[in-house]
Amino acid sequence: MIAIERKVVSAVEADTLAEFAYLAPYWVESLLQRVAPEPWGDGSAYLENYVRANFTLAARQGLLQHDPQGRYVLWRVGMLATADGRPIYGYFVPNVRRPTPPYFLVGFVTLDDGILRYQAPGRTTMPIRVLAPPSSPTYPRDYPATGMPFLNWQHILESRRDRIRARLPGLPDRALRWLITGAIADAHKAHQATGRRAVPAWRDGGVEWMLPLHVTAERPTDEAPDFVAPVRVSDDGLAHVIPTLLEPWMAYPHARAVAPDDAMIRTWISPTA
Repeated sequence: MIAIERKVVSAVEADTLAEFAYLAPYWVESLLQRVAPEPWGDGSAYLENYVRANFTLAARQGLLQHDPQGRYVLWRVGMLATADGRPIYGYFVPNVRRPTPPYFLVGFVTLDDGILRYQAPGRTTMPIRVLAPPSSPTYPRDYPATGMPFLNWQHILESRRDRIRARLPGLPDRALRWLITGAIADAHKAHQATGRRAVPAWRDGGVEWMLPLHVTAERPTDEAPDFVAPVRVSDDGLAHVIPTLLEPWMAYPHARAVAPDDAMIRTWISPTA
């Protein structure tokens, strides 16, 4: 038998929730009971994706608040709040029962009157005043709508042929290319005019942009788009790549993960979510 060495990740190195903390069963359900009602998908999958994405962003931006005495860690869970508007925080304590991960997720709390109700192992609850709670991560805001992106036509028109033709039947590939290219150009113009068209998204462990495309409408509208194009932008902002086209419901959880709320993408969601 070959022994597999398990890498031990320190709290400083960890930038995913699973690396940072042990998660008890039903932790998503416990958060669902506190957060303001919203369509979070089957099995609250969208909510879990939101939490994991926002933890990574907070960790990378240095927004995890470590108690100077080492008793706990607090984390502002994105922009989530209760139905009455109270911010929701993740509350961790050192994981004393297992060698890894370094922390244990106690649960999700609201700091009512700035008080954290901390409980040391084997002791009664101790109120701790948190003078400056951790803040939400910073989300991307400036989509560089300059130039036309490179489209992976082979993937779009061959690997995803059924997806495209279900919406645009009976058209040759040449016509599909013109229609999709025109929709992207219109979406860029609409974003430059309003600043509200492209939205950031969390996909494959990093931030991309989601560009709603209205192919069958005369101009971009606030109605549900025909497709959503995930746009990958290079670090210098000059190169844009669209690897595929998604149906709106496919793009929704990625966009919701880094959106302050669902106002701009509400029409993307599946009616059954």
